[in-house]
Amino acid sequence: MAWVILNKVMRRLKKPVHWLDITGLSQLRKDAHPSAFSGNHPGNDCSHWCLPGLPDTWNLLFYSTLFSS
Repeated sequence: MAWVILNKVMRRLKKPVHWLDITGLSQLRKDAHPSAFSGNHPGNDCSHWCLPGLPDTWNLLFYSTLFSS
């Protein structure tokens, strides 16, 4: 349902927009979810925010999209 609404909105825009959908890519990554932090930490944390991982992949795709046109 959300895709139908998104497509309708995108068609109405007067200026061209490039939709970079990272949802499918993110769901395929093993490290794309919060997990218990190893060590003395009271809550959940994402170790991939400190190590190379999913956000770096998003940044590379975004950079490539910006400069490929």
